[in-house]
Amino acid sequence: MAAKIIFEIDSYPQSLHFKNGLFFILILFIIILSYQSSGNFNKKVFFESIFTYAEGLSIGSDVEMSGLKIGEVDNITLNKNNDVYVSGFVNSDIDIPNDSILLIRSNGIFGKKSLLIEPGFGDTLNKDNYFFTQTKDSYSIDMLLRYLGALND
Repeated sequence: MAAKIIFEIDSYPQSLHFKNGLFFILILFIIILSYQSSGNFNKKVFFESIFTYAEGLSIGSDVEMSGLKIGEVDNITLNKNNDVYVSGFVNSDIDIPNDSILLIRSNGIFGKKSLLIEPGFGDTLNKDNYFFTQTKDSYSIDMLLRYLGALND
């Protein structure tokens, strides 16, 4: 049976196989172009924030909202005032209210750090560039133990 199918396929001229292959590649190319032009293909929005303490946060850390990953951190630097400047990208399909709070959280006591957006109830932020004015810093067990040790002295 398989030999008969192969024989039937081979009985067609090679030009027909070439035309069929070219046709399917062209259709695939048109689908990809239409998807890209619709604006849904890897569209991201830049965000910025400033923290006073960001231990454990790293480049590539997730940005989450309502338990779902919507972006990631791509830059962490120290500015002139010794504050931590954090920037990254979030999905453009997500509407973030202008009174949202950006906080650093960890998965469990010793878990990986990520940014969490706690949405507010205000108007939607500008879609070109988000700047979070309200932030909450990350605190670790080590920092807590140092603080408790300083109280005992």
